[in-house]
Amino acid sequence: MIQHIIERVSGLGDDLIVTTNEPDKFIGFKARFVQDEFAGVGALAGLHAGIKAARNDLVIAVANDMPFINYALFEYMQQLVQADLDVVIPHNDTGYEPFYAVYRRSTCLPAIEKAIQDQKRRIISWFDTVTIRTVENDELKKFDPHGLTFFNVNTPEDALFAEQNCV
Repeated sequence: MIQHIIERVSGLGDDLIVTTNEPDKFIGFKARFVQDEFAGVGALAGLHAGIKAARNDLVIAVANDMPFINYALFEYMQQLVQADLDVVIPHNDTGYEPFYAVYRRSTCLPAIEKAIQDQKRRIISWFDTVTIRTVENDELKKFDPHGLTFFNVNTPEDALFAEQNCV
Protein backbone atom coordinates (compact mmCIF):
# COMPACT_ATOMS: atom_id res chain seq x y z
CA MET A 1 0.00 0.00 0.00
CA ILE A 2 2.74 2.47 0.91
CA GLN A 3 4.49 1.86 -2.43
CA HIS A 4 1.21 2.57 -4.24
CA ILE A 5 0.74 5.85 -2.35
CA ILE A 6 4.36 6.88 -3.00
CA GLU A 7 3.94 6.23 -6.73
CA ARG A 8 0.61 8.06 -6.88
CA VAL A 9 1.71 11.22 -5.04
CA SER A 10 5.18 11.50 -6.57
CA GLY A 11 3.83 13.81 -9.29
CA LEU A 12 2.30 16.24 -6.82
CA GLY A 13 5.54 17.75 -5.56
CA ASP A 14 9.30 17.49 -5.43
CA ASP A 15 9.77 16.54 -1.78
CA LEU A 16 8.17 13.23 -0.78
CA ILE A 17 8.14 12.57 2.96
CA VAL A 18 6.61 9.65 4.82
CA THR A 19 6.19 9.84 8.56
CA THR A 20 6.65 6.62 10.48
CA ASN A 21 8.06 5.52 13.79
CA GLU A 22 9.49 2.43 12.11
CA PRO A 23 11.61 3.80 9.24
CA ASP A 24 13.72 0.63 9.03
CA LYS A 25 10.70 -1.17 7.56
CA PHE A 26 10.82 1.05 4.49
CA ILE A 27 14.43 0.85 3.33
CA GLY A 28 14.56 1.00 -0.45
CA PHE A 29 11.41 3.09 -0.94
CA LYS A 30 11.85 6.31 -2.91
CA ALA A 31 10.89 8.80 -0.19
CA ARG A 32 12.34 10.46 2.87
CA PHE A 33 11.16 8.81 6.06
CA VAL A 34 10.95 10.87 9.25
CA GLN A 35 9.97 9.94 12.76
CA ASP A 36 7.73 11.79 15.18
CA GLU A 37 9.53 14.27 17.37
CA PHE A 38 6.85 14.08 20.07
CA ALA A 39 5.78 10.83 21.71
CA GLY A 40 2.25 10.24 22.91
CA VAL A 41 0.70 12.93 20.72
CA GLY A 42 -0.82 10.59 18.14
CA ALA A 43 -1.60 11.65 14.59
CA LEU A 44 -0.80 15.29 15.36
CA ALA A 45 2.84 14.27 15.94
CA GLY A 46 2.94 12.65 12.50
CA LEU A 47 1.52 15.73 10.84
CA HIS A 48 4.04 17.85 12.73
CA ALA A 49 6.96 15.63 11.67
CA GLY A 50 5.97 15.76 8.02
CA ILE A 51 5.42 19.51 7.93
CA LYS A 52 8.62 20.20 9.86
CA ALA A 53 10.69 18.02 7.52
CA ALA A 54 9.26 19.67 4.40
CA ARG A 55 11.60 21.75 2.27
CA ASN A 56 8.82 23.78 0.68
CA ASP A 57 6.28 26.12 2.21
CA LEU A 58 3.28 24.33 0.72
CA VAL A 59 2.86 20.80 2.03
CA ILE A 60 0.38 18.22 0.84
CA ALA A 61 -0.59 15.65 3.45
CA VAL A 62 -2.01 12.29 2.40
CA ALA A 63 -2.81 9.33 4.63
CA ASN A 64 -1.04 6.14 3.65
CA ASP A 65 -4.30 4.19 3.56
CA MET A 66 -6.10 6.38 0.99
CA PRO A 67 -5.32 4.81 -2.39
CA PHE A 68 -7.54 6.99 -4.62
CA ILE A 69 -5.26 10.01 -5.01
CA ASN A 70 -7.22 12.74 -6.77
CA TYR A 71 -4.77 14.97 -8.69
CA ALA A 72 -7.43 17.40 -9.88
CA LEU A 73 -8.63 17.98 -6.31
CA PHE A 74 -5.09 18.54 -5.06
CA GLU A 75 -4.32 20.93 -7.90
CA TYR A 76 -7.47 22.86 -7.04
CA MET A 77 -6.55 22.98 -3.35
CA GLN A 78 -3.01 24.11 -4.18
CA GLN A 79 -4.43 26.97 -6.23
CA LEU A 80 -6.67 27.98 -3.34
CA VAL A 81 -3.90 28.00 -0.73
CA GLN A 82 -1.92 30.44 -2.88
CA ALA A 83 -4.40 33.13 -1.81
CA ASP A 84 -2.86 33.79 1.62
CA LEU A 85 -4.53 30.81 3.23
CA ASP A 86 -2.77 28.55 5.70
CA VAL A 87 -4.81 25.37 5.24
CA VAL A 88 -7.06 24.13 2.47
CA ILE A 89 -8.90 21.06 3.67
CA PRO A 90 -11.84 18.98 2.49
CA HIS A 91 -14.81 18.95 4.81
CA ASN A 92 -17.56 16.43 4.16
CA ASP A 93 -20.33 14.63 6.02
CA THR A 94 -17.80 12.87 8.24
CA GLY A 95 -15.88 16.05 9.08
CA TYR A 96 -12.47 17.37 8.14
CA GLU A 97 -9.99 15.30 6.12
CA PRO A 98 -6.70 16.45 7.72
CA PHE A 99 -4.70 13.78 5.92
CA TYR A 100 -5.88 14.92 2.52
CA ALA A 101 -5.09 18.60 2.80
CA VAL A 102 -2.64 21.35 1.84
CA TYR A 103 -0.78 23.18 4.60
CA ARG A 104 1.41 26.28 4.63
CA ARG A 105 4.52 25.25 6.56
CA SER A 106 5.52 28.75 7.72
CA THR A 107 2.24 29.32 9.59
CA CYS A 108 1.06 25.82 10.39
CA LEU A 109 4.26 24.49 11.96
CA PRO A 110 4.32 27.07 14.79
CA ALA A 111 0.58 26.60 15.34
CA ILE A 112 0.96 22.83 15.62
CA GLU A 113 3.95 23.18 17.94
CA LYS A 114 1.96 25.52 20.19
CA ALA A 115 -0.94 23.06 20.27
CA ILE A 116 1.43 20.25 21.27
CA GLN A 117 3.04 22.47 23.90
CA ASP A 118 -0.44 23.23 25.25
CA GLN A 119 -1.10 19.46 25.38
CA LYS A 120 -3.79 19.57 22.74
CA ARG A 121 -3.94 16.24 20.95
CA ARG A 122 -6.78 16.60 18.44
CA ILE A 123 -5.48 16.81 14.90
CA ILE A 124 -7.51 19.98 14.33
CA SER A 125 -6.98 21.53 17.77
CA TRP A 126 -4.89 24.34 16.27
CA PHE A 127 -7.18 25.25 13.38
CA ASP A 128 -8.59 28.27 15.18
CA THR A 129 -5.15 29.93 15.05
CA VAL A 130 -4.68 29.81 11.26
CA THR A 131 -6.65 30.80 8.17
CA ILE A 132 -8.55 27.84 6.78
CA ARG A 133 -10.48 27.32 3.59
CA THR A 134 -12.68 24.25 3.55
CA VAL A 135 -13.61 22.45 0.37
CA GLU A 136 -17.20 21.41 0.95
CA ASN A 137 -19.31 18.60 -0.51
CA ASP A 138 -20.64 20.59 -3.47
CA GLU A 139 -17.07 21.41 -4.58
CA LEU A 140 -15.81 17.92 -3.79
CA LYS A 141 -18.44 16.30 -6.01
CA LYS A 142 -17.04 18.19 -9.01
CA PHE A 143 -13.74 16.38 -8.54
CA ASP A 144 -15.02 13.13 -7.05
CA PRO A 145 -18.49 12.22 -8.36
CA HIS A 146 -18.12 8.61 -7.17
CA GLY A 147 -17.02 9.49 -3.62
CA LEU A 148 -13.78 7.47 -3.66
CA THR A 149 -11.23 10.14 -2.80
CA PHE A 150 -11.44 9.66 0.97
CA PHE A 151 -11.91 5.89 0.91
CA ASN A 152 -9.39 4.31 3.24
CA VAL A 153 -8.24 0.74 3.51
CA ASN A 154 -8.94 -0.81 6.90
CA THR A 155 -9.79 -4.42 6.06
CA PRO A 156 -8.73 -7.09 3.55
CA GLU A 157 -12.02 -6.44 1.73
CA ASP A 158 -11.16 -2.74 1.48
CA ALA A 159 -7.75 -3.66 0.07
CA LEU A 160 -9.34 -5.90 -2.55
CA PHE A 161 -11.81 -3.16 -3.51
CA ALA A 162 -8.93 -0.67 -3.85
CA GLU A 163 -6.89 -3.07 -5.97
CA GLN A 164 -9.83 -3.67 -8.30
CA ASN A 165 -10.75 0.00 -8.65
CA CYS A 166 -7.48 1.97 -8.61
CA VAL A 167 -6.30 3.22 -11.95
